[in-house]
Amino acid sequence: MSLFRTIKALFSKKSPEIKQFEKLLQYTFGDTYYLEKALTHRSVQNHSEGNYERLEFLGDAIIDQTVSIWLFKKYPQSDEGTLTKKRSSLVNRDFLSMLGKKLQVMDVIRIEQSVNINDPKVITNIASDVYEAIVGAIYLDGGFKEVSNFIKRTLCLSEHLADEDVNYKGQLIEYCHTNNLSAPQFIIVDSRGPEHEKTFIIKVVISPDNSWRGIGSTKKSAEQDGAQRAISFFLEH
Repeated sequence: MSLFRTIKALFSKKSPEIKQFEKLLQYTFGDTYYLEKALTHRSVQNHSEGNYERLEFLGDAIIDQTVSIWLFKKYPQSDEGTLTKKRSSLVNRDFLSMLGKKLQVMDVIRIEQSVNINDPKVITNIASDVYEAIVGAIYLDGGFKEVSNFIKRTLCLSEHLADEDVNYKGQLIEYCHTNNLSAPQFIIVDSRGPEHEKTFIIKVVISPDNSWRGIGSTKKSAEQDGAQRAISFFLEH
């Protein structure tokens, strides 16, 4: 932490609740502006700092980049399909939600009583979103090195808890059936490389306005990648 940020941290007025939360994060904010924004749900209309949605967008991109680099270095012999599968297991909503819950984000989030936080799906979505928003907040407050360290100690070190065998294709088919949507179509649009190192690109199509691309070293892994992107889209909208 720079001398300037250390001095700011000493003189900033932080509530005991925020100080305790920083201990869980193992990170001290120089300015709590972004942290307070990261802990504010969009249901709080009159909060001066806004809500976490923009920070969530930023955090999602930073997590994807950091995890991709970390996996690339940790598994030098793994092909693209294997790395994609591992990354999907680490950046999916359920896993990020687990990390948010471990940080007890639901105890500190500002949220209106009208939001049903007794609903497991609601909790999963919010805990995941807040984890991503916290990543964005740390990046803006302390830079890439600080946020990379945070992601590695909270996410990467929990790699063993991730489920690489999540059946995203099955989840998507079930989601479409439950919500009266057309059954997803998985269409191979391209395959590249020699037979022993092929890369498959597929398109998951639900309607003319809803399609996603998936990439993998096998048709199955490409379908899983595309289905995971589709599931993430529906959970976020």
